[in-house]
Amino acid sequence: QVRYAPLDIEERQPLRSVRKLIFNRMAVSDQLTARVTLITEVDATELVALREKIKEEKASVWGFKPGYNDLIGLVVAHTLKEFSYMNARLSSDGKSYDILQDVNLGVAVDTERGLLVPVIKSANKMDLKEFGETFRGLVKKSQSGQVSPEDLEGGTFTITNLGNFDIDAFTPIINLPEVAILGIGRIKDKVAAQNG
Repeated sequence: QVRYAPLDIEERQPLRSVRKLIFNRMAVSDQLTARVTLITEVDATELVALREKIKEEKASVWGFKPGYNDLIGLVVAHTLKEFSYMNARLSSDGKSYDILQDVNLGVAVDTERGLLVPVIKSANKMDLKEFGETFRGLVKKSQSGQVSPEDLEGGTFTITNLGNFDIDAFTPIINLPEVAILGIGRIKDKVAAQNG
């Protein structure tokens, strides 16, 4: 039992289903994983230009504006097929890890009930439109409280993006039994050297 300093409590709310599950999973991950954070910066000039071009060409046809999460998610899903040791999970006994056939990409979504990670199943087999539609459907279900346990299971790798909060870098907690997570920061203008 943890002892806290005696303070006046205005209200006590129980940890219910989803919040309790999130709390327990994050606590277990924090205890069982060795966190290593690698930070790198990339020039996103071409990514920004590509997004603007695709938005202009596809937004009215698709009914949504493809965003950075769509583009980065799809790139990650295809890249994980090439670097399959990252599309893996720890065995339940902790003695091995399994390289998985499909990339089931978890994408962290902030909701009123807490952080949820709905899973885009077989993301590596999708094109940008299908990925974007699936992602938006899962975000809508998550934020409206309609997400099912099946929507939150079976992830093989997770992406979490805090760029819209002006965060440059952070250390996300691995979503066990996955072996890694990608934390994405903001895109910002920056002076950079070119050609020496």
